[in-house]
Formats: sequence, structure tokens, C-alpha cells
Amino acid sequence: MKFFKYIFGFSSIIILLTNCQNKVRQFEPMSTLTHLKSTTLSECAPKPTASLHRPFDFPLFLSGNFGELRANHFHSGIDFKTEGTIGKPIHCAEDGYVSKIIVSGSGYGRALFVTHPSCGLTTVYAHIDRFVPKIDSIVRCEQYLRKTFAIELKLKPNYLPINKGEIIAMSGNSGHSFGPHLHMEVRHTISGDAIDPLPYFKKFITDNVAPNAHRLVLYPDPQTGLVNNSKKPCYIDLKAEQTINFSAWGNVYPAIEANDYMSDTHNVYGVKYLTLKVDGKEVYHRTIDRFRFEHTRAINTLIDYNDLNNTNHWYMHTRVPQSKPLGSMIKTSLENGALNITEERCYNCEYILKDEYDKTKHIKFTIQGKRSDAKNRFINGKLIKYTTGDTINLSGLNLKFYTDCFYEDTYISTSLNNSNKYHSHIYCIKNNDIPLARSFRMAIKLNNDTIADKNKYCIVRIKENKQYAIKSQYKNGEIIAYASRLGNYAITTDMLAPKITPINENSWESIGIITYRISDNLSGIKNYYGEIDGKWVMFEHDAKNSLITFHLDSKYVSRNNKHKINITAIDECYNKTQITNKFYW
Repeated sequence: MKFFKYIFGFSSIIILLTNCQNKVRQFEPMSTLTHLKSTTLSECAPKPTASLHRPFDFPLFLSGNFGELRANHFHSGIDFKTEGTIGKPIHCAEDGYVSKIIVSGSGYGRALFVTHPSCGLTTVYAHIDRFVPKIDSIVRCEQYLRKTFAIELKLKPNYLPINKGEIIAMSGNSGHSFGPHLHMEVRHTISGDAIDPLPYFKKFITDNVAPNAHRLVLYPDPQTGLVNNSKKPCYIDLKAEQTINFSAWGNVYPAIEANDYMSDTHNVYGVKYLTLKVDGKEVYHRTIDRFRFEHTRAINTLIDYNDLNNTNHWYMHTRVPQSKPLGSMIKTSLENGALNITEERCYNCEYILKDEYDKTKHIKFTIQGKRSDAKNRFINGKLIKYTTGDTINLSGLNLKFYTDCFYEDTYISTSLNNSNKYHSHIYCIKNNDIPLARSFRMAIKLNNDTIADKNKYCIVRIKENKQYAIKSQYKNGEIIAYASRLGNYAITTDMLAPKITPINENSWESIGIITYRISDNLSGIKNYYGEIDGKWVMFEHDAKNSLITFHLDSKYVSRNNKHKINITAIDECYNKTQITNKFYW
């Protein structure tokens, strides 16, 4: 506690706003780290060493590992537990300089990027509660200059040097984090690729537990395969000492649901190394130790996307799409990752799961070749080639799929249903089990344009009687939006303004913190701001809890006075709410 007060207790060290102009000149235009696509992974990959400083002084345990399968993305770092609390001092991994600072109510929350020229790496520290004063002063200065809580600053090299082992921040739970921890990444500075940090820290972490599997699946190819003489996949739950047998003919895709585990924790983790052998020969191998951020959505090509959406099971299959978006992460001798069962015999198969500590699990199964006639399935829709893209038009609907929208050539069917509930037809854009590599453009015509303020229209995706708004724009009688998944879409209106509710108003004076809950019914909060006595003050945003808070400070609010506070919130359809409260402090 004394240490915490020492780090954050002296407000006098915060740079005054009048000195901010000197700081601003040290910032470069905001951008992400440079990506050099012409550089191969092997050419620019630093070799893991044991030289990086551990982030904490206490025993290290992980709540998440690198490359875990998560919704639409790979986990890009490792999550260090912080003993169930916030405020743990974070140590810098190596000598370097702060190259980027992010503050947000979602995502990383508060995050630091530190570049280390000596080893060609950049480390990232996310979900921070507070920066140390020399960093916090720069951030707060810019926030007040720009009148915004959310901010991204890219600093010039060596403007803010950091030493190995130096305390740079306090751990927290900010952003899209649902429990105190430190999300730490290791990136290759030149390419920006995410690299598994565990090899750098494994000597500090104990793991004597091997991965384990829960279920096997065998999928038939829709056109050329059968499993158990059916076009449906076969699922088998794994039990101890179980003999696992499938029967199949034609092209089939094995899949496995599995997790890794570690010593002295109850967490589950992703499997780093996954190998499939058939008749003793390796035919498929997948390693998740590095990826490019622009390919993170390609996680959806490793799994049964349809099963994930419908059952929340992560079945990792061998199928490889035409575009091969994960490149060297996957090595296979199988065409498109399919086993071609063409002989009436027993195919002896084995999955091998391995973690960073070489703890290994073997799962054996057999596929009995059983001759059958696999009749081709008729596919509805228009064929969209992933290399060229295409457009689809239906009454009142225009879809534009760009080059590389899909990971392979894909049939897309469309249909419509009349609706009195919406301002357009309900359009069904299939196939729901197909993941997208990038967003497509959608333009829907208004059937009954009855609202003067066109900003109030928005497109929603409809699933199980729930509506999910996507950012939309009116143009010439149409509503235009960019969607990242297929499904059912229609036009509706958002006429309701956001809600603003003061929280524990009677305790603001005693605890020195002003808190409001801001929420919206559909389109989501676009912007908010707060003023005290007519002057802008910085309310911190906690998006996951729909809260904004201001820590009372005599630098911005005079003491022993009555004050007037105004809070304004605006949603994506430009509905606006403003409330006023009075308080004494």
C-alpha cells in the first residue's frame, strides 16, 4: 500500500496543461506497427531466449495461453494471474522505449507498447489499472488537450526510455477483461507478428500436466464423402480405455475437441501442437506459435464454424481452405486436409497433442473403409470466387463481396420474407456456416421511408428474435452497412436516446468519485462527455460495465463548493441524452 501511494500519490509531478505543447511534438501520426508482407516469418523471427525480465515478483501462473481459440481471433498473448487483485507492479521485460500508448473503455483498456531494439521485439502490457507517473502525466495531458478519454499515442523512439526490470504500470482489469490479470504480448517489431511469449518465461512457470481430448468427430466432404454411410458427421465422446471406430468412404475430415492444462490451476488452455498420423505416417501438423494480426480471423478455418455458432464446441478439423490463410502454421500432405478413404480396409489413425513443456497425449482411432456411393449434394446459390469477389442482387438488396471476402470459393444463396415489423424485407443471406475473411457491403432499400431524420435508420442482424445493430448510413433511399458475417438482415429504427443514471450519488462527496451508468437500447454509445461547472472533465469509460467515472481532483474542481455537473451521451443513430446534477465537494 505504501508503495502504491509512493507511485501514484504525488499529483504535483503531473505535467501542467500549459507545458503540453512540448509533449505533442514528440508524437507521430497514430498507426499500427509496420507490417512487411514481403518478409518471410523465418527471416524475421527472433529466437526465444531466457533474457526477458519476468513481469511480476510473485509466483507466476497463467489464466490464458498464446493462440487459444477465441471468437473470431487467436489469443495474441499470455494472461498472467495477479493473485485475484489489481495494483500489482508490472516490470518491463527489457531495455527499450515506450513506442505506443492506448487508453480505451474496451479492448486492451490501458496498454503500453515497449520496443526493445537490442532483441528486435516489442512487448505489450494490457488491461492496466494505472501507468506510473512519468507515463500517466503524458497521457493525461493529451487527454485533456483533446478532450477525450479514449486515446492512442505513438511516441518517437527514445522519447520515453525504459530500463529492464523498471516498474512501468500497475496491473488491472481495464478494457475487455473480466477478472484482474495482465495480458502480455511479445511481437516481432519489424513485421508486427504476434509471437508466443511462453518460451521466454517458461522457466518461471511449472507445468507437469499434458493436454487432453474430449471428443472426436469425422466429417464427410459435402460432395465426395460419407461417414457411417451418411452425409452427417459422426461425434464420439472420449472415455478411458475406449476403442474408437468410424466407417467412411471418400473424402473425410477428422476433428478433435481438446484443451491443454497446467499445474496448480483449474484453467483450460489452447493446444499448441496438434499432429495427425495415419498408418504411422504424419499427414497433418499444426503449430500455433506465431501469427499475423491481419490473419487472426482465419482461426475460423481451423474449426467447424457452424458447430461453434450452434453448439459452442470448438472442433479442430484438418480441412484447409483454398486460400491457405494460415500459411506455415499448418503442414499437411493431404489435399485440402481431407483423408481419402478409397480402400476397404482399416486406417489406423492417431492424434498427438503436445504443449510447450513437451507433455504429450496420444488419442488413437480407426476408420474402416466401407464402399458406398456418395451422391453429390446439390448446392443452391451463386458461386463467389474468393480471388475475384462478386455482387448479388435481389429485390431491394445489393450485396458486394470483395476479393478475399471468403477463404475459398463459396456458394451464397439469398431469399426474402415480407415483414410489417421492419422498414424493409427480411433478407436471408446464406450460408451461415461459412466464415468471412473480411466484411462485405450491403445496401438495403427502404420500403416505407416515413422518418425525416435518416440517421435513425439502421440495419440489424436478426438471430433467434434478437437484434444486433451494425453501423449504417442512409444514401439515396437505401441503408448501407458493412457486415462481417452472413445471416438475416433488415432495416429498423433507433428512436430511443441513451439512458444516463447516477450511481450512489449521495456518496460522491465522501468517496471522491462520481459514477454514472450509460447504456443504449440498440445502436450503441457513439460518444459521451461530462462537464463540471461548464468545464470539460475526463470521465473514464468502463464499457463492459456501462460505467463512466470521474475521480474528483482539486486541479479540475474547486474544493468546498457546490458544483453543477452535465453528462451527455449520444448513440450511433445520433439520439442524444443530457442530464444535470448538483453536488457538494
